[in-house]
Formats: sequence, C-alpha cells, structure tokens
Amino acid sequence: MLHSLTSRIVAVGSIVSTSLVFLSGLLLSASHNMTASFEWNSRKQKITEVMSETLSDLREAQSEERGYLLTKDASFAENFDDLINAINSKEKLLEQLLKDNPVQYERSVALQAAVSQRVVTLKKLISLAHQGRFDEARTEVLSGRGRIDMVLLVQKVNEIQETEHELLLERLATLKTHAAWNKQLVIGGSMIIIFLVGGLLLIVTLGIRNPMRMILMAMSDFGNGDLKARVNGHMGCTEFDMLAHGYNTMANRLEHAVEAQEASDRKLVAANAELTHHSNVLKLRGQSLELLGEMAHRLQAARTEQELSTIVCAFVPRVIPGINGALYAHNNSRNLLLRIAHWGNVACGHDSLTPDSCWALRLGQSHSVSHQGSDIFCTHVEKDVTSYHCEPLLANGEVVGLFYLQGTVAEENRFLLSALIENIAAALVNQKLQKDLREQTIRDPLTGLYNRRYMEEMLGFEIARSRREDTTFGIIIGDIDHFKKVNDDFGHDAGDVVLCSAAAEIQSAFRSNDIVCRLGGEEFLIISAVDSLDTLVMHTERLRTALASLDLHHDGKKLRKITMSFGIALWHKNAFANGAAIIKAADEALYRAKSEGRDRIVVAT
Repeated sequence: MLHSLTSRIVAVGSIVSTSLVFLSGLLLSASHNMTASFEWNSRKQKITEVMSETLSDLREAQSEERGYLLTKDASFAENFDDLINAINSKEKLLEQLLKDNPVQYERSVALQAAVSQRVVTLKKLISLAHQGRFDEARTEVLSGRGRIDMVLLVQKVNEIQETEHELLLERLATLKTHAAWNKQLVIGGSMIIIFLVGGLLLIVTLGIRNPMRMILMAMSDFGNGDLKARVNGHMGCTEFDMLAHGYNTMANRLEHAVEAQEASDRKLVAANAELTHHSNVLKLRGQSLELLGEMAHRLQAARTEQELSTIVCAFVPRVIPGINGALYAHNNSRNLLLRIAHWGNVACGHDSLTPDSCWALRLGQSHSVSHQGSDIFCTHVEKDVTSYHCEPLLANGEVVGLFYLQGTVAEENRFLLSALIENIAAALVNQKLQKDLREQTIRDPLTGLYNRRYMEEMLGFEIARSRREDTTFGIIIGDIDHFKKVNDDFGHDAGDVVLCSAAAEIQSAFRSNDIVCRLGGEEFLIISAVDSLDTLVMHTERLRTALASLDLHHDGKKLRKITMSFGIALWHKNAFANGAAIIKAADEALYRAKSEGRDRIVVAT
C-alpha cells in the first residue's frame, strides 16, 4: 500500500510544473519517512514478540523444573534443554534487533545477563534433581530468589517495550508533522498540489489510522486480560496485514503459553495433593511401625501363652484397625492349631482346627477371599463371613501357627501385615523354645518323668499351699526291687526297659494333677494331692499289683518280674518342719519295707 501511495505521489508530481519539483521531493522524503516509521513499528512488534516468547519459554522451563522437583519424575523436564536453547537463540536475536540503539542495546545486554543468570539457576536445580538432591533443590526454590529474578526480568522487558513504544509514537508524531508541513508547502505552491497532497494525505492517514486503531484496540484488550482479542478484518494495506498477522501470531502463542502455564499449575496442584496424601500415608505408617516395635519388644519378653495373647489383642487392632481376627498356635503332639487369642467380634466358633481345614496351611502361603465365589473358602471359616485373610506362621519351613483376619486387608496395610506375621511367628517360636528348654531342665530324659530338681521346686510349692490353706498331701517313694540283678543278668538296655515300663505304670496309676518324679537310678517319688492316708495306700497298692503282673521282654528274652517297695508319708504342717523332713520319713518307711522282705508298702509313723 505504501509503495502504491508513493507511485501516486510521483505521478502527481510529474503533472505539477517543474517549479514544484522541490516540493515533490519533499513529499517523496515524507513518504520515505512514513515507510521507515512502519518498518520501525514492525521492528517494535518483532522485539515485543521475541521478548514475550523468551519470557514464555523461561516460565515453561521453570514449570518443568518445579514439576520435576515436586514429583521426582524426570519426564516433567524432558523439554528443558530445548527450551534453554530456544531462549539463548531469542536473546541473540533481540541483541541484533536493538544494536542500532545504544540505550536499548545496553538494556538488552542487561536483560540477556539476567536471563542467563536465571537459566544458570534453573540448570543448577535440574542438575541437583538429576543427582537425587531434591531436598536441596526444593530449599533453593523456597528461598524465593527465582520469583525475584523473574520479577526483575519482567521489569527489564517492560522497560524495553515501553521505550520502543515511545519511540514508535515519536516517529508517528514526526510523520504527522511532516505531513502537515508538506501540506502547507503544497497550499503555498498550488491549489492543485494542495488537492493532490490533501487527497494523498487523507488516503495515507485513513490507511494508517484505522489499522492502528484496530491493532491498538486489540493490544489493549489483550493487555486487560482478554486472551481471545485479535485483529480481525482487512487492513487495506499489505504492511498492516503483515503487522496484524504478526500480532495475531504472537497473541496465539501467548494464549497457548498461558494455557500451558495454567495446565502446569493444575498439574503441580495435583502433584502437591498427591504428595500430601503420600506424606499422610507415610506418617500413619511411621506410627504403625512404632507400634510394631513396641509390640515386638513385648512379644520377645512374653513367657506364657496368656501373656502373648494379651499383647496380640492389645496391639494388632491398633496396627490394623477395623479388622477382627484370631491367632492359632500349632500343637505338635495333637497336630492341631489351638486358638490362643482373638480380638473384636470375630465370627469364629472354633477353638481348634486341623491343618487340612485351612488352604493357607495347605499351600504354605497367604490365602485371601474378597467376596463369595472369588476363591475357595476354608472349612474353618463361618458360612456368613464374606471376606477373610489367612496367613500361615512359618519357621524354618514348619508351621508354628495361623493368623486369621476377618475382612479385607487394604493394599497399604500389606507391609504392616508382613511385619506382624514375622513378629508373631518369632514370638511363637521363642515361646516354644523356652518351653522346650524348660521341659529339658525338669524332665528325666529316659522316662519322661519329672526330675529331682522339679520335685524339690514343686514340693516347696505344695508345702506353702498346704500351710496357707491348711490341707494335706502325700509323699510316696518307690524303689524297684533287685534292679541291679536285672542290669547284671540282662544288661543296661534291659534295665532301661524296666525303668521305662515302671515309669509308665506309675504315671497311669495316679491322677494327672499328681507329680511323678524319678529321683535317680531305680527310685521314684510321687507327690499326691490325696488327703486321705487310706486312699493313698489304696492307689499305691494298685500300682504295686500292676507292676508285679507286668510281663517284660528284651531282645527275645523274658525279663524277671518287677516288684517295688514303697514308703508313704502324709504331710501336715504340724507333723513335719519342712520338705526334707517328710522325704526323710517316707525314705525311712521305704527302708523298712526293703528290710521286711520287699514288694510291700510301709507307712511312716
């Protein structure tokens, strides 16, 4: 359009007389000034676009860096290097655009330094994140220095843009001044020139004012927050069409950048919410782990099944709340699992169960049912239960118990369940070892009867109870007659057969609450709760008769008949001073039975 206007001016000048050639030159000069002003406007538009894109790329790089730091997901920063390269390229382009203006050039250099400093900071944070030093990087971000740097950058950009805008306005004012001066010259020279110049000025003014008004209006609306503001319609001039197209392109990019920033902010908010959730979960896990530590400490100190049951019932509902359950311990002698603890309103009426009734014990791994029909139900589970979890307690490949939960274990509680299983299994094994060790210390290894040490301990207990409750109890000491001849005639293995057979008969002859001990050699002692001397003698006589009727063999040889002599003493607090006294009395009665011919019962007097 401007080139077309210039041609018209030249054509009109050729019609004007030769005297007005100078005036025509002035008009041509004004036209060139106008063209330069439009070029300056385009340059200003380009500078604005470059700086806006630089800020947009910086913000996007910052968003990717913060997304990476918050989520620890490197995919957030996958375009970081490309953005940095684009920023560097735009900085060089801006420097080229402003090099003809010393003041603006210095500002561009200062802007470039600030951008470089911000890029260095962003690269440093990304580098820290790559090294896994996220906490240090977040501390750097929280210091607020990045926000201050960005504010300074925006200020420098605004200074350059405002200066360029002021220069543009100055050139437009100059253009109008030249146009008015040329108009006065044309008026002074010739009415024809006046009409021609006036017409040309009118055309030019209209060609500039309307496009400029449309562009300035769109820019003003955009600056006021209307991101959809665009220059619409035909400008009537190629240059203004290009300027409008450039502005629209810049506005589209800015709109996309803002939308990207908002999307990034939404992602950051979501990531922050997720991190908060994870933080709460970790806090709960920490509290649960602390409970597990307290529980493990107490389990290791438990000495009885009752203590273990109390600890389990106190801690398990706190570690995994809202789920009822029960704990079973394996009884090797009966091949059963006996319930030793339960918590909550657990629907389980079985005090014991067999290993075959639980699929977890069959498979040797956890067995869960989330709803009816989802898996095979264990036969020990009640029919009205819809979901449950069975966990076998194993130690060295052997079953030591079963952990039963009535309900569904949430995924986040799985690791707590594993820790519970390990602690409880270890406690069961520890208790079994303690029980076995105690059995070894109080049992005679050959006969399985209690030994002298346990007898002395229980005798003291019975004496204390008798004195407290004013009750009586009996002491029976028995000795196998001629036992040395069995060893001499048939060997010590045959003697062991005789001892074990006699021990079994003695054990079966008395009640389960009576204490049967082997004192040593062929001598046995029974602490009986029978408080009647006649009843005590009757039980002993039945034992003596049963022993005499035994028919024993070893290595195909028939062994001699077993007979035993017995000494009986009945405890009363007024009769004996202590346990040694009643044992001495029973032993003396045994001695009399031996001396009177053996195979008999003598009561201490």
